[in-house]
Amino acid sequence: MIMEKTRYSDEELQEFKAIILDKLEKANRDYELLKSNIMNTDGNDVTDTSPTFKVLEEGANTLSKEEAGRLAQRQMKFIQHLQAALIRIENKTYGICRETGKLIPKERLRAVPHATLSIDVKNNDNRRKEFLIVRLSKGALALLITLLVICADQILKIWVKTSFYYGEELVITDWFRLFFIENNGMAFGMEVLNKLVLTLFRVVMACLFVYYIFRIRNSAAPRGYFVCLSLITAGTIGNVIDCLFYGLVFDNPMYPGVASFMPDAGGYASFGFGRVVDMLYFPLAEWNWPDWLPFIGGNHFIFFHPVFNIADAALCVGVFILVIFYYRFLSPKELKPDCE
Repeated sequence: MIMEKTRYSDEELQEFKAIILDKLEKANRDYELLKSNIMNTDGNDVTDTSPTFKVLEEGANTLSKEEAGRLAQRQMKFIQHLQAALIRIENKTYGICRETGKLIPKERLRAVPHATLSIDVKNNDNRRKEFLIVRLSKGALALLITLLVICADQILKIWVKTSFYYGEELVITDWFRLFFIENNGMAFGMEVLNKLVLTLFRVVMACLFVYYIFRIRNSAAPRGYFVCLSLITAGTIGNVIDCLFYGLVFDNPMYPGVASFMPDAGGYASFGFGRVVDMLYFPLAEWNWPDWLPFIGGNHFIFFHPVFNIADAALCVGVFILVIFYYRFLSPKELKPDCE
């Protein structure tokens, strides 16, 4: 009976080490060139191999800083994988598939010297990712995120509305509390416009966001852009629901009464005049301002003071990430048709 080989011989490991050192030297050169550009001083998938830097041969100065930064990040990850492979050679565990425990074929290791999975396991892993990510279209992803955020927002609001009397506080930690209040205004309790005008504005904005996502669902914009749009849309719709329906389906009892859902006597307001339920309160720190400070001296200050809800948080996080990371996709010329 022939025993199955469980590890590569020392001679074979030295062969692989030479391949890795050669690739590591080239990878470090490419990384230094990319870093220099950023600093302005002068058969396997793409996750398996070092990027082909054809553009580097044409001159790194043609790269934008943003593009060079992305390439440098990817190159550094590749260098770290090669360095980890050298450690496995020293430990004599190199070439062993981390899923099956069997040897990875030499052909794969020569092509992808830092590989830790056999090609069959790698392909199966890619198919699982494709099923979970790629086959979930951008439009479906946006719909899923929007529905999840709206459901979470409404479940928490209805629970607080029917379990807390107005102004009741539940202390979870020193810096996180549930504090039930309602408001007629925008995010974080701000009041800017007339209630009816504000409700109509929210409805229009929600419809526009849904229409916009539908129109660009097949564009080349990244999934992160759709996530941001989904959060903004969900945040808008979440508060629209309060404004449109909460006045009809909840009553407004006197303290210390708790609101009832679908009361026999009817709700506290007509359609479109419901109040937005807020409950998330994060008093992270508080202090008294020194008396010698003008205007605010002697006042007590709490950070973070506004009380908000999940819809508010989703909207603000979506806008923040969109402006910081995906602002360029707000331009129509960036939204080319996608090939997926």
